[in-house]
Amino acid sequence: RLLHRAFERGIRYFDTAAGYGRSEELLGRAFSSRTSRPVIATKASIHCPEDESLLTGKLLARHLEDAVQNSLRSLGVQELDLLQIHAPARGDFISEDLLEITTSFAQRGLVRHWGASTYGEEQPLQVLNYPRTFRALQVAYNLLDRRLSRTIFPSCSRQGVGLVLRSILLKGVLSVRLDSLPDHLAPLHRAGLQARLLADELGISLPALALRFAAFQQQAQVVLVGTADLGELEADLTAFAAGPLPAEALVRIGEIAIED
Repeated sequence: RLLHRAFERGIRYFDTAAGYGRSEELLGRAFSSRTSRPVIATKASIHCPEDESLLTGKLLARHLEDAVQNSLRSLGVQELDLLQIHAPARGDFISEDLLEITTSFAQRGLVRHWGASTYGEEQPLQVLNYPRTFRALQVAYNLLDRRLSRTIFPSCSRQGVGLVLRSILLKGVLSVRLDSLPDHLAPLHRAGLQARLLADELGISLPALALRFAAFQQQAQVVLVGTADLGELEADLTAFAAGPLPAEALVRIGEIAIED
């Protein structure tokens, strides 16, 4: 019901992964039989589950073959709209083996577009060295962590790479969980309090402030919003319908700084 309601209300992009429990299966049940379907972006890892080392050569090819075939079955489709490489938490991950394999799957008609879901700043820069291979880039971005807007956002625009934003609530910091942060995150808590004060002045919730900040970033094509029930979905859509934040609010957000 939640997936169908979201689609009926205009949501046309769903992000999933084989590692997200039954997520792929549920999306397949919801949309595989429909003539009008959303874009479904899924993910695949490229590391060994035993020791987290990056796979190479035939092991990598076999691993991705299994991942693609499993996702095709779960989603009930013959071609994946977008398959994102789920990058490791740190370090380089693009190899000649990986580039050759992505080309092969595209030529076989199994994956329409490839992308990457990355961490930090170095990984997105690496992905942007291969704009013909990786047509979409997913990064973490929110009103407290705006670093990538200076480098990655313009590069995506110049190279025609689709930009997908995640973690717009900063893993719950920009929500009712703000006051539950541990002591060692005190600087983050203080920054969050500044954002909440601004939200109070605007007469909106802190999550609504965070959503509207991210959703109207001109250089991003997709903003991911985690939604657990129909009430949250309607609250998110209501916040989005209110439009961009006032210019003076954006100035205030720009003054909130986090050193690390």
